[in-house]
Amino acid sequence: MKKFKQYFEEKTVLGLIEFFHIDGVGKVAAKLDSGNGAFNVLHGEDIQLQGNKVFFRTVNGRTLIKDKKDTITINVGAGNTEDRPVVEFDLKVGDREFKGVPFSIGNRSSNIFKILVGKEFIEQELDALIDVGQENIAGSNIEAEL
Repeated sequence: MKKFKQYFEEKTVLGLIEFFHIDGVGKVAAKLDSGNGAFNVLHGEDIQLQGNKVFFRTVNGRTLIKDKKDTITINVGAGNTEDRPVVEFDLKVGDREFKGVPFSIGNRSSNIFKILVGKEFIEQELDALIDVGQENIAGSNIEAEL
């Protein structure tokens, strides 16, 4: 069994808001949401499906064509659901790189942050703790007295 101190020493600490560099999109502020059990979400408008391709406009004035990897149904509240295509991106957070990360594409025009990072990616890939009082610390070396 791990000791309390060892558990924290082995984790990456990230802020509630971090910058993600996404291939084909660029640098975008993302909100880490440990309560979101679904896929990561990237903002998309004018989403069109043609065969196994997804066409959409997204942040930084980009229009993308990506291979559709899956479709998921999201509960958007008040008993309403929405089917969203899932695509994959390579990305970088701080000095760490990740390949083939799944994102659902949904319209987040009413949200401040155009990327929402889900619990599964935070736990399994980032292996991170979230300091909700911090922002943009992924590239910082942080030391804590325990």
